[in-house]
Amino acid sequence: MELWFILGFLAVAGLSVIVYFSLMVFFPEWVGITGKVARDAELSHQEGASEDTGNTPIKG
Repeated sequence: MELWFILGFLAVAGLSVIVYFSLMVFFPEWVGITGKVARDAELSHQEGASEDTGNTPIKG
């Protein structure tokens, strides 16, 4: 009876790892990995960093 408990635990743990890795590949933002879109958004909101080529007026 203890063998079934151990095998069940290992099966659930293994399935959980497979699901997590699948989410990491296909939906990285869902598991806390910053994807390309989120990273671009973060970079555009950083103070002092600008993708502008210099066409903005000088701030006084």
